[in-house]
Amino acid sequence: MQKVLRKRVLRDLKENFLRYLALGLLIVLGMYVVVSLIGAADTIIIGTQRSSEQHMCEDGEFGVFVPLTNQEKETITKQGVILEEMFYLDFSVEDKSTLRVYRNRQEINLIALEEGKLAEKEDEIVLEKRYAKEHSYALGDSISIADKEYQIVGIGTTPDYEAPYKEFSDSAIDSSQFGTAFLTEDAYEALKTSGKSNQTESYYYAYRLNDAMTDEELKEQIKEFVFSAEEINELEEQTDELMDKYFEIGLSNLTMFLKVEDNPRVGAAGDDQVINKMGGLIAGVIVMILFTYVISVFVIHGIEKESSVIGALYALGVKRKDLIWHYLQLPVIVTALAGLIGTGIAFTSIGIPVQMQDCYNYFSIPDLSIIYQGYLLVYSIIMPPVVALIVNYFVIRKSLSKTVLSLLREEKKESNISNINLGKMGFIRRFQLRQMLRELRTGFTVVFGMFISLLILMLGLDCYVMCNHIKSETKTDTKYEYMYTYKYPEENVIEGGEEAFAKTLKKEAYGYNLEVTLLGVKEDNPYFDVTIEKGENKAVISSVVAQKYKLSVGDDIVLKDEEEGRNYAFIITDVVQYSTGFFIFMDIDSMRDLFGETDDYYNVVFSDKELDIPAGRLYSTTSKEEMIHSSGVFIDLMMPMVIMMSSVAVLIFFVVMYLMLKVMVDRSAFGISLVKIFGYRTGEIRKLYLNGNFYTIVLGAAISIPLSKKVMDLMYPYLVSNVACGMNLKFDWQLYALIFVAVIAIYLIINQVLVYRIKKIVPAEVLKNRE
Repeated sequence: MQKVLRKRVLRDLKENFLRYLALGLLIVLGMYVVVSLIGAADTIIIGTQRSSEQHMCEDGEFGVFVPLTNQEKETITKQGVILEEMFYLDFSVEDKSTLRVYRNRQEINLIALEEGKLAEKEDEIVLEKRYAKEHSYALGDSISIADKEYQIVGIGTTPDYEAPYKEFSDSAIDSSQFGTAFLTEDAYEALKTSGKSNQTESYYYAYRLNDAMTDEELKEQIKEFVFSAEEINELEEQTDELMDKYFEIGLSNLTMFLKVEDNPRVGAAGDDQVINKMGGLIAGVIVMILFTYVISVFVIHGIEKESSVIGALYALGVKRKDLIWHYLQLPVIVTALAGLIGTGIAFTSIGIPVQMQDCYNYFSIPDLSIIYQGYLLVYSIIMPPVVALIVNYFVIRKSLSKTVLSLLREEKKESNISNINLGKMGFIRRFQLRQMLRELRTGFTVVFGMFISLLILMLGLDCYVMCNHIKSETKTDTKYEYMYTYKYPEENVIEGGEEAFAKTLKKEAYGYNLEVTLLGVKEDNPYFDVTIEKGENKAVISSVVAQKYKLSVGDDIVLKDEEEGRNYAFIITDVVQYSTGFFIFMDIDSMRDLFGETDDYYNVVFSDKELDIPAGRLYSTTSKEEMIHSSGVFIDLMMPMVIMMSSVAVLIFFVVMYLMLKVMVDRSAFGISLVKIFGYRTGEIRKLYLNGNFYTIVLGAAISIPLSKKVMDLMYPYLVSNVACGMNLKFDWQLYALIFVAVIAIYLIINQVLVYRIKKIVPAEVLKNRE
């Protein structure tokens, strides 16, 4: 019997070849996208980890106000800890971008060269990969720094700048504006003495613990290193009469301590891909459930058409389990082959390498060899047929549970819902509604397909809207032109500047420890429209902090000082629109009291024009122009993904809707042929059997559009949990209207196509179904 039934499988495939081909191609596309996405994620996660280990990635780093003495360094290293200076200088180059210059590394955060060699002469330099690409630099080119020409002899990456943020608090990578470079010891010293750096030299050390001690033990030991009176005097001489009130004997030398897991620059590419991987695994299952459910509708339609044959087979002694297996074969075979093809394409040059390109275009990582994970092959080859088997088994089993007599008579079970009293409704409306109720299962599949498609679309649109809001809000909210961060503040605030007191603290969100800037400002500060209450425990949070941490007025917010190991709790008195970073505002005098500073202490100055401040006094200078430019990076980066998501969503919706509405027409073939005998014209038949679906689509869109938006808005914070940026996902009403109109337009196109299917149904169809 199974041999006979297998022949029917081939006949069914031949008869419905285009239908299964369309669904098969969708499964191929879905598995290609999912497998290539997951494969790219695995390659980047594992590949960057291996590269970091190979190039001696740091266990952490710390900053100090003045360099450690030889004795202090020896105190640490003799215990087995490796310590290396990561001092740097920032310089502006011809196109106004910033190049951060380091000495060649010796033991930690080694350069992974992709081209060329390390700098060996005073006029040689190695450039970071992304910066070189953005500025079209190649080996042999020259670059001018502080009026001196350097020949580019190498291009590569370093594990401590996998995400090349200029500052730890930056929310976007902008390699067109910032990059790193590496020189010989002598070349670095020459630049240091040139006096043309953007700010004073920054003193950072990277360390590798080698299991000699813990991070906390190392931090406590460094905190014991204090300024001597001689060092304070030397600092005063170097910084033009720096006042004693800023430094007292016994002041700790430590300014920053950062464990590698809290460093946003290290491991950022892998962290980003973890989210893509989990999302891809879940999305693959959801999409397969949709496609296999669509196939089940086809199978049920086939069972209904062959009802009398199935009844005869039962009467001849064929068991239900044999028929269940027979009807399962085609869905399982189609999904298995489609999944296999999709997986095969994903592992070619147009699969995983293409998905990795976005990561290469954003993060600074070495070229990685494709890594093939065994579980992914099992997932991609086994999951599609297994899902098809499970979904179709329960649907088919129920359809084959009828009695032999009901099958022989081709009796159709009428749902009670299709017999509801419709009152005095007109004939056409009554017929359309009855038809819609009879095809409730198929209508549900259409709406379910619409919801999944809209969910994919909302992912792309949320991405676009968030990036667009970041760009526009950054331009609107940033009212100052320049922000100067001091290392050595002057006694009096420079003319034209507005002082503030900034301190970087940490707060965890979705498993990531993100930097938050606590900013003390005066009530009349012209650059921040905030109303601040005095008090050491009162603060105003920016809108992006409120969005990220789901906070509102009256809530408490707790921030951690990693260097001091202390927590600070604040009552939120207000939420203000400010999208340029994670900022929390408080009264400057209250903040000075809280952190034990003098009554006139400040370390940040804002201005509406460029100020003449000696570079040696500054940690950094940030301009409004740079911030606006950086905020636009997100849109440029995400647009390919937005376009791809939108295209995939439209394709899935179109195919699923077409196939399901076509099934409705096929199931109504007897009725359509009958009304043709009674003289109904094509337009009238269309109105009866097709136009009623309009209400299903309208109702489905009215529910699915806001529901998919709500679901994606709930999921989206987890997808960008590692990014320190705002999440304004609000759609304009015009965008909702555009989505709704697009859904209706796709329906109308399909409706018009199905008219040709109605024309092919002939009145003779009635004769085929007579008793």
